[in-house]
Amino acid sequence: MQVRFGYFLVLLGALLWGSVGVFSRALGQMGLTAMEVAALRMFVASIFLVPILLAMGAGKDFEKAGRRGLLRFFLISPRGLFWSALVGVFGLALSSATYYISIEHIGMSTSSVLMCTSPMFGIVLGRILYGEGITNQKIVSLVFNVAGCTLAVTGGALEIESISPIGVGTGVCSGLMGCLLTMFSKAATRYAQPLTVVFYGFVAGGALLSAFANPFAKIAGGMPSGFYWVAAAFGLFPTVLAYFFYMTGLSKGLEASKVPVVATFETVTAVILGVAIFREPFGMGKLIGVCLVLASIGIMSIDVAAQRRKLLERVRSV
Repeated sequence: MQVRFGYFLVLLGALLWGSVGVFSRALGQMGLTAMEVAALRMFVASIFLVPILLAMGAGKDFEKAGRRGLLRFFLISPRGLFWSALVGVFGLALSSATYYISIEHIGMSTSSVLMCTSPMFGIVLGRILYGEGITNQKIVSLVFNVAGCTLAVTGGALEIESISPIGVGTGVCSGLMGCLLTMFSKAATRYAQPLTVVFYGFVAGGALLSAFANPFAKIAGGMPSGFYWVAAAFGLFPTVLAYFFYMTGLSKGLEASKVPVVATFETVTAVILGVAIFREPFGMGKLIGVCLVLASIGIMSIDVAAQRRKLLERVRSV
């Protein structure tokens, strides 16, 4: 039951992640570059988390082992801080940076497809880091997922703007960095509360992204009406809440190799929002892709061992 709830939370986080494109487009139209948007997202989310963590520290429901005080959820062990920093640097900052660099060289659709290699890395790294088995279930789900993400993003028409080793390399790196988000988050949540991990991850990620782009210099020059509302919503919904659900789900004992596949529900959400809000075309190719992604998530979420036990019990009872 706990594992099912964990997958539900990951799905909920992915659902919120799918709205990133809506906010990114709005902020881009206000004059920010893609890298500036990514940096702004980390910093705004960090600011949101400060009062949340303070409120949690003041609440009796969060008392642990007699530890009290407003700042107790800012306290983190060296190991927890180490893993949280890795989450921020690799899973948040570098995943965004490599993705945007890839877009500049080979276009958005191809970069998005390369980023969908994350589940492939997940199966391999899950085996190496956590000893998780590579099963037929995972392989079948992976095939469905990669094919589904490709069709959902491209509609079956992959337009390669140019062949660029840098673009392809950074695109694959974005998939690897996205996978490392899961791997490092699973380790980090062993040593700290999920929101604490998220906070320090955002701080580390924002600090690194600011080396590529500083959004505050442009903001200081004046922004259009409504900018601060959009920035606040961007930091709260597809960032703070999304990562909180995702990290909490990971802490429920999920296999790290399965989570990247489940998290590709983000692609489904992004496609649906693109059609509903921006009137993007939705043909048979994208429909098949969405169905394949959903099928891959369903396959990966099935507890094969539990189903086998139930089947054996039914056979024995006959």
